[in-house]
Amino acid sequence: MRKFPAVAAAVALSLAAAAIPAQARVVVGLSVGVPYVAPAPPPPPAPVYEAAPPPRPGYYWVPGYRRWNGYRYIWVGGRWAYPPHPGAIWAPAAWVHAGGGWVWHEGHWR
Repeated sequence: MRKFPAVAAAVALSLAAAAIPAQARVVVGLSVGVPYVAPAPPPPPAPVYEAAPPPRPGYYWVPGYRRWNGYRYIWVGGRWAYPPHPGAIWAPAAWVHAGGGWVWHEGHWR
């Protein structure tokens, strides 16, 4: 008989998430895949810092964000990026309070 560790891990994770009070949940909902639920306080505010000048004309500053690593929020610094097409606008990543927890919206070009 073949074992399915990924299925067992998913079941264990969903059982563990069910035991977490709703007001202490973080839901990381990416555009692809199943949302991840973990206990956490609200994300702390972003630090204030000054970005270096752009490397070349036409680059856009993509701000940093707080990433949930399963235990705590980790700061991911901003970076300079070149838009994929003329007129592209960056929609920044954001944590949104919803359903008694925090939902992650990934940053992307529009």
